Amino acid sequence: MATAVAGGDTAATEQYHKTTLANGVRVVTGPMSGVRSASLIFYYNIGSRSEPDSIAGVSHFLEHMLFKGTQKRPDPMTISEEIESVGGMLNAATGRESTSYWCKVPSTHFELAYDVLADMLRNSTFD
Repeated sequence: MATAVAGGDTAATEQYHKTTLANGVRVVTGPMSGVRSASLIFYYNIGSRSEPDSIAGVSHFLEHMLFKGTQKRPDPMTISEEIESVGGMLNAATGRESTSYWCKVPSTHFELAYDVLADMLRNSTFD
C-alpha cells in the first residue's frame, strides 16, 4: 500500500507493508527515508469504553502496572534505564477506544525495544 505523506513544501510517498501473522497479529512496516530511529507500537483495540462502571479506570491502571516490572526487569527504573541508556523513549497511552505501548530508539537498537516491550506485555509481575 502506498501512502502520501505531506511535509512542509514537499510531499513524499513511502511504501508500507501490512502482514498478518499466523496468530492474527497485524504488523505494519515502512521505511522513512532520512530517519535513523525505529518506533515500535503495540496497539490494542480496547480502552475505557469497555470498562463497567464498577471498575472505571482499570484500563489506565493496568497500563501503568505494566511498567512496574517483570522477572527479567524487576522494577520501573530498570525498564526505563534500559531504553533511555541507548537514547530511546518508552511510553503508553489509554483512551476510550484503545491502549497502546510504544518505544522509539535508534534503529540499531530495535531488537532491544522489542525485547523490553514484549517482556512488559507478556511477563509483567503486577507488583
